[in-house]
Amino acid sequence: MAEIRLEHLLGRRVIDRRGRVVGRIEEVHAEREDGEWIVREYVLGVGGLVERLAAGDLVVSLLGGFAPEPQRHIVPWDALDLSDTERPRLTRPLAELPRRAA
Repeated sequence: MAEIRLEHLLGRRVIDRRGRVVGRIEEVHAEREDGEWIVREYVLGVGGLVERLAAGDLVVSLLGGFAPEPQRHIVPWDALDLSDTERPRLTRPLAELPRRAA
């Protein structure tokens, strides 16, 4: 199992199989297993940034009903090629990935 420092991934632009930018890695969901942290999924997009900063309530309080729902793409761990951590790539089409409001 590969070991990657998360601070090197956060904020990295992710590209799809056609080379188009689909978003930045803004959040990582991981679980503790046998004394190690195992990444389960990555979160791309502004919604992921809001989640990472725990700023959802702040955005709503500042903008009230005018606050748009920031979208985010949930990328399962096995749908992101990290062989080049400078240029993470999706291994599946973006349309196949879950997209949820933050």
